[in-house]
Amino acid sequence: GIALVAEREGDNLRINVWDMRSAEVLAGRWSLFKRCVFMSGTLEPIDAFAETIGLRKYSSLSVPPIYKKENVKVYITEGLNTRGEELDPSMAKLYVGAIVSFLRAVRTSAAVFTASYRVQNELIKAGLIGEAEKAGYKVHVERRGMRGQEARAMLDSFKSSRGRGLLLAPMGGRFAEGADFPGEELQAIFLVGIPFDKPTVKVKLYLEYYEELYGAEKGRFYGYVVPALRRAAQALGRALRSPDDKAVLVLGDERYERYLHLLPDYVRLWARKVKAEDVGAIVPPW
Repeated sequence: GIALVAEREGDNLRINVWDMRSAEVLAGRWSLFKRCVFMSGTLEPIDAFAETIGLRKYSSLSVPPIYKKENVKVYITEGLNTRGEELDPSMAKLYVGAIVSFLRAVRTSAAVFTASYRVQNELIKAGLIGEAEKAGYKVHVERRGMRGQEARAMLDSFKSSRGRGLLLAPMGGRFAEGADFPGEELQAIFLVGIPFDKPTVKVKLYLEYYEELYGAEKGRFYGYVVPALRRAAQALGRALRSPDDKAVLVLGDERYERYLHLLPDYVRLWARKVKAEDVGAIVPPW
């Protein structure tokens, strides 16, 4: 459960002591308290959460969606996916076409959250920024290594764009998980792909450890599938901050259909399929 990982950083070599033993380390901590309460919009599946943090005895409660069905439109696209190590240029072009059609349909502040920086860069190469600007949007791009002050300035610029801002950022990044967009600051989200971890040395070690701990099938599910769908759920939640919020959410990868049981209730219950070429026909709830 503990690994030494050496990584190159320019001309330097950095060595990390990486501890993966969440359940083993945390299991003995919870008993120090009389009661513990864990709350989040993205805890499900709760049994997976409990097992991986070492909770042995617990009661669970799931709250139904607090949003109005007529205010939240959810779609899963057919014909789009980011499967594989590289995003094919032809697929990137299809994504750009669908995203621009989406922007023209919603005509409001929007975010495109990508599976990774790699996918984001392929969309930029395929002309997303120029096409979005032609549609009347001011594009704000999260870059790898962006400093805090620069990120705050960009976020303020996006929020003040009067419904014509487009935020382009990776799922799992600071804007897709840590930022808050109340009211009309963000009403439309397009997810590009599923944010599965890239098979780095760290990820391989993590999966090996989880498979040894929980078995091959459950280990991969806990260590690879569940975290990716939690990141997607966090990204979708940026547009839904109160019961009266209105939003259009597009899950731009046909593989999301097989993972509906791992997504929030408003996705699982209200998602409809739409062909990539028909995204422009979406009618927003405003």
